[in-house]
Amino acid sequence: MSTKLKPFINIGPGQIIKRNLESLNWNSKDLSEIIGMSEKSVSQMMNNKQSITVETARLLSKAFNTSPEFWLNLEQNYRLREKSEGRREEETGLKAEIRKYMPILEMKKKKWIECDKTVKSQETAYKKFWNTKTIDFAPYQNGLGFCARQSKTNEDYTKYYSITWFQKARTEVAKIKVGTYSKEKLTTLAGEISRFTLLPGGIDKFISELNKCGVKFIVLSHLQKTFLDGAAFFDDKNPVIVYTARYDRVDNFWWTVAHEIAHVLLHLKNEKDCFLDNLEDRTDINVREQEADKMAGKLLNVSEIIAKAEQYKNYFTESRLKEVAEAVQMDSSVVIGILKHHHVVDYRTLPKYRKTVLNLIGIKCKCG
Repeated sequence: MSTKLKPFINIGPGQIIKRNLESLNWNSKDLSEIIGMSEKSVSQMMNNKQSITVETARLLSKAFNTSPEFWLNLEQNYRLREKSEGRREEETGLKAEIRKYMPILEMKKKKWIECDKTVKSQETAYKKFWNTKTIDFAPYQNGLGFCARQSKTNEDYTKYYSITWFQKARTEVAKIKVGTYSKEKLTTLAGEISRFTLLPGGIDKFISELNKCGVKFIVLSHLQKTFLDGAAFFDDKNPVIVYTARYDRVDNFWWTVAHEIAHVLLHLKNEKDCFLDNLEDRTDINVREQEADKMAGKLLNVSEIIAKAEQYKNYFTESRLKEVAEAVQMDSSVVIGILKHHHVVDYRTLPKYRKTVLNLIGIKCKCG
């Protein structure tokens, strides 16, 4: 934490009044008569024992050809420096600093932390969350080096809350045990995604197969303003895929997972590599994100789906949806989601095929 520096000498308005009197060859009696105040009041002002009011600031400004603001600022700054920071101010500053980086109320609601309104409780929660013995904001100030495709606005809290979310994800995946990672097995499994979309319980079965490939998987809800859909990174020697369910839809699940698998296969080389993804914002994305999109598109037969649906896009009926889904051997909910995402059909088309996904994922994968 940064140390606040204080001036060695606290110069107040009294010293400036004395300097002005000396330069003009006046004394306190002269000033008393000029501004119409008692000598006692002038003496107290010269010794910084009497505060300068708005009215007095105006009188001094006329006497010394300055501005009233000059004297009011001197007075205010002197009094602030004179009084050392109290306990309440210190606690307010620390609570504000913690909340700058961590959305305390939202994290409490998600049961990620436990604390009350006191600074001691929030300080303890922060230390526990980061597994540290002291309050250290270095992870936020230095950044964690992840590659994030986020909101165009990219406010500081978006970055800070993403770091908080990432820390929570790392804490949760550390609890999961899987076998040795096999890139070959994951490559084979990735090529079978479309088949799993059709299987009863296909989502849980696919997650189970991910674990058998040595890939950890969790569902961890996003924090507001992070705009996260998913993530891919290493936990020790095992790749991790996180799904946020920001959009609780079956098609969103398969697209996000396919995209993060692409990152694992194409881009994750060591523990320093990490991707936090907003898959809704497709502007100004870097080369690796483009590569992941391209691979995810191949895994989910996007080009073929669009080609078969293009001829029907002006009148896309349920029977035509089933025709396309059968041709590519994929679930109809996933097919219609892909077509809507790529603006081939209107988002209002066949709303009955909008299926939620969280209810289809086993509880053991969900972390809050």
